[in-house]
Amino acid sequence: MAAKRNTAEPGAAADLSLTDPVDWADHYWSKYDLGDQQEAFLAMSSTLRLHRLMTDVVETELRAFNLNLTDYLVLMTLELSENGTRLLSRLAWNLLVHATTITLATDRLENKGLLYRHAHPTDRRATCVTITDEGRDLTGKATAALKAVRFGLTGSTAAQQKRLLSVLAALRSAAGDVDRSH
Repeated sequence: MAAKRNTAEPGAAADLSLTDPVDWADHYWSKYDLGDQQEAFLAMSSTLRLHRLMTDVVETELRAFNLNLTDYLVLMTLELSENGTRLLSRLAWNLLVHATTITLATDRLENKGLLYRHAHPTDRRATCVTITDEGRDLTGKATAALKAVRFGLTGSTAAQQKRLLSVLAALRSAAGDVDRSH
């Protein structure tokens, strides 16, 4: 059973000594005896905090190129594609966003001359998107700026990034994101 919470002391000493929000959550989870899955909750909290911190750094850099994170990821996905072209539906799948989000991003990027839409050569129902030379140029410049800030992983080493990537790949696979058995 959870311990009774004392709400009358908002400035408790533990609040002042725990400057890391994840440590703070860890302390109070234990104090209030909230049971199992404490590590899962803390891992989720820490991951979401890191995501927010990374996104803030990346978005700040991308503003100089008049791009947001979704726009950059669309352009980079096209840049990484074998011929610079992807189906709109595949872009949405790659980026884990709704088709409407891809359509809006594509509208913005097409209006800037960074990509163009065209019909699929064999499937009249499908729309393809291809990066332009201007899009490739801007993507290269934005990527160079993001490399300078380690894509938001400021202060990390290549070894830490590799370990993080390995852990995240295993967790994504367990969550059903990818089948790594092939």
